[in-house]
Amino acid sequence: MVGEALRCLSGRHREVIGLIHYLEYSVAQASEHLGVPPGTVKSRTHYAMRALRKALEERGVLGV
Repeated sequence: MVGEALRCLSGRHREVIGLIHYLEYSVAQASEHLGVPPGTVKSRTHYAMRALRKALEERGVLGV
């Protein structure tokens, strides 16, 4: 279910979730890896997690 929900996200959102939550990159490391400012990494992470929560709720994995 989580994999299915992740596939519904944009590529940028999947990428930042992968770096921050799976590979445990710091914001600074992810920023350097992606070539974007740290604030952009923080913003993408926030919106990616929001989109993932919504996708999981739609699949009945999380309660609304």
